[in-house]
Amino acid sequence: MTQHPDLAHSSALRRAARHTGKTGAVLLAAVLLAGSTMVPAHATGPTSGGAAVGTAPAPVSDTVAEDLSEGVPAAPSAQGTVDVSITDVSHPTAKRGDEVTIRARITNHTGAVISGANVNFAVNYVAITTRAEVSEWASADLLDPVRGVPTTQPLARLNAGASKDVSFTYNPGVEYLQGFGPRRFAVSVDDATGRLGIARSFLLYDADGAERAPMRLSILAGITGPATDPADHSTTDIELAQLAAAGQRLDGVVEVAEHSKLSLAVDPAVMAVAAASKDSALIAWSDRLLDAAGNTTTYTLPDRDPDLAALAHADVRTMGPRSFLRAPRLDDWRVPKGWRQGLAWPADGAVPDIETLGLAVAAGRPNVVVSGGLSTESGTATGRAEVATPSGTAHAAVTDPTLTSALLSATDLSQAETTNAESAADAVPAGTRTTAAEGTQRLLAETAAIVNQSPEEPPTKSIVMPRTWTPDAAAATSVLRALEDADWVETTTLDDLFAQDAPDVVREPLPNHKVHKAELSASSVARLERARDAVVTFSSIAVDDPAPLWQPGVARLVTPLAVAQRSDPGIRNLLAKRVLEAADKFTHESVTVVPRQDINFITDVGNIPVRVRNTLDVDATVTVALRADHPRLTVGNRNTTTVPAGQELDVQIPVRAIGSGDVDVDALLFTPTGAQFTDESAFQVRVRAGWEEVGTWIAAGLVALLFLAGIWRTVRRGRSPYRATREDVEEATGTAAEAPEPTTPTATDSVAVRAE
Repeated sequence: MTQHPDLAHSSALRRAARHTGKTGAVLLAAVLLAGSTMVPAHATGPTSGGAAVGTAPAPVSDTVAEDLSEGVPAAPSAQGTVDVSITDVSHPTAKRGDEVTIRARITNHTGAVISGANVNFAVNYVAITTRAEVSEWASADLLDPVRGVPTTQPLARLNAGASKDVSFTYNPGVEYLQGFGPRRFAVSVDDATGRLGIARSFLLYDADGAERAPMRLSILAGITGPATDPADHSTTDIELAQLAAAGQRLDGVVEVAEHSKLSLAVDPAVMAVAAASKDSALIAWSDRLLDAAGNTTTYTLPDRDPDLAALAHADVRTMGPRSFLRAPRLDDWRVPKGWRQGLAWPADGAVPDIETLGLAVAAGRPNVVVSGGLSTESGTATGRAEVATPSGTAHAAVTDPTLTSALLSATDLSQAETTNAESAADAVPAGTRTTAAEGTQRLLAETAAIVNQSPEEPPTKSIVMPRTWTPDAAAATSVLRALEDADWVETTTLDDLFAQDAPDVVREPLPNHKVHKAELSASSVARLERARDAVVTFSSIAVDDPAPLWQPGVARLVTPLAVAQRSDPGIRNLLAKRVLEAADKFTHESVTVVPRQDINFITDVGNIPVRVRNTLDVDATVTVALRADHPRLTVGNRNTTTVPAGQELDVQIPVRAIGSGDVDVDALLFTPTGAQFTDESAFQVRVRAGWEEVGTWIAAGLVALLFLAGIWRTVRRGRSPYRATREDVEEATGTAAEAPEPTTPTATDSVAVRAE
């Protein structure tokens, strides 16, 4: 029978074999290799029998010990892939005289019983000196070779879905391990048909204990809120409380910051909501965050964490005090004085472009976190770069993607949710993608390789966790503590990286313009910007204090721009539509002209009343104007007045008629600054110029005629025959008037006589 090495080493076969549950692919591999001859090989390194001691080691002779790398790789079993994970390394960094105990967990996900299998442990004594070698070993496939003399112990019967813990004790001093650096080791499970599963990791060994210049490493995490509408206070409060609950994302970040040197980037709007909450647990979380932030370097993000790329690609250069990058927070919460300003953090998961960095610089945030791009060939340069933009120079902190991925895989519970959901049928318990031990050893190996490649001037690197990082706090603290304990690593904060000069190295340039598919479209951003302008302009009607009017509106309009909204574009589009409708209603329906019926205007000069309704809870100062569509009615000066809160007021506008006819008139409202903020309220004026004077003379003439007619009628008809006489009265009353007696003058009476 002949070997088929090309078939066994094919990348397609490796990819198929290493995925859990790919039973069909594994069966295919077994069939293809069924006739291959297994050719044992011998170890190329030292073969001391005491190098490793298993819990129940099988006897292995030096003369028959197989070097798994030199023989033909074992074929995967038809039973499927077995999960092998490293759960603990007793000495993350071993030194001379240490005995290292490696513990692993073997889990059977094949759906069938495994029996007759062995667990193998092997260490390659050759030190790794480059990051490329670290990456090559960590990303090797199931069937890739493993160098070193294996120590074997039998694996007891393992039922489907069951797990078993195994351990090996290794004495590095027995092997010929020299110098400083990571060594490759592997724990694999094999049976008669081939390799069932493998875990690859690194043993850090410092044989000489020499003093080395350390590299510096900073880690940044974000405190950002949920993607909610700030107008819905109860929902925002509830969702934030859920994120800050024990074991959830924000609680985990704070717990890690409490026990390690973790830099923070905080959305102040989150703190404002927590401070105003009545939830005691949420308030306690915010107090913990303030304490932790006071003990590390903490940066302030723009309120509600707007998407810089979306703003830049819509050409929204808003740097004013009411711009999206300076959106107000609704509650009276002040940023602590010790928190740093000037940080820009573009959205995770995409390479930022020059336009985005230019917007950050123009907005007064020149220190930019770059989570993708600006890479170098060696991967060992300090993570600082100066990027020229049209607005000035951006000071970039360049994230190391490999270090970030290693820490994320070992500590992020949110990444495991998708994996576990896909593997629900296999009943995989919730957890991170790799164990804390595996993450620790990978980070130690990477940093050791960096120091080995640049021993004279080790660089400064940064790890930036995505905003969605939901840390397993215990695992993250363990990993970061191991880094702090490593002699060749000095953990520091992000401001230390920004304080350094950018190295003179060639980096992959950033694109000038690149739109990510998850961004809010430029047209939608433009509509939000126009609505923001309208809200701010309208708010000037509150002359004494416009802030209570524009702040809620602008805070709500920035919500669809939040980076958190990228996760669900459909919900984001609905939210954008809702906030735009609310802004339009606010600016067009809060202060309005009350509609009126058509009127008759029959004088040359007069006033037309316009009734203004104010539904706001503040007084509104408005300017009222009329606009006629024909010159036969000319409108005088505008009238500026203050309409009390919640009331209506008639505003008189002077007009002059110079002709007769029907005129269409629009009533308009303006802010004190002269900006129109309502749609026209139209009505018709029937102009009859001069009719008032003519009508007055006609009315006066009619009154005079009526008066003369009355006099003439009275004179013409004389005494009425029906008028009562004196006799009629006496007869009716039965009385008669007595005649006066005549008076006879007496002698005594004297009469005055005029003298002749």
